[in-house]
Amino acid sequence: MADNNNAAVFAAIRDGMAGGRYPWWYPEGAKGKAIDYFVYGTDFTPLALSATSVNNINISGDSAFCILSAVLVETDTGNTTLLPFRPILVRLQDTGSGRYLSNHQVHADNWFGTAEEPKYWDVPKILAPNTTFNLEAQNLEAVARNLRFDFHGFKIFGFRP
Repeated sequence: MADNNNAAVFAAIRDGMAGGRYPWWYPEGAKGKAIDYFVYGTDFTPLALSATSVNNINISGDSAFCILSAVLVETDTGNTTLLPFRPILVRLQDTGSGRYLSNHQVHADNWFGTAEEPKYWDVPKILAPNTTFNLEAQNLEAVARNLRFDFHGFKIFGFRP
């Protein structure tokens, strides 16, 4: 179901852009550039009990990346049980601008939906080519977890914010 929702959102944006209509948030310099659906992700496998860790996602140099939605899949360390309760704090940083996306760690559910129901961001985030997107995760439980974070969106070729 998530793939159908993401595909429908992406198709609507692509079709509108093909007709010269862009969402209000779409950057002026990116209009008319080639786009392609893409997913960037990072895994904490495992994130130790009561631990905090930072993973980096390197944005490729051939394109900017526009995040439309985000998904977190959390399982036990054996990958046998999907865990619906996610006691995880998260902080995101765009190193291209040097900015954090929040002033402190926030609960993962504020940023991430599930594979079945992705969290669509109120305003999509555009990351410049050759930058790093940092994800800091803190496990609030005294049990190790496998965490898989994915950012769904599209690449914008030939654009630098």
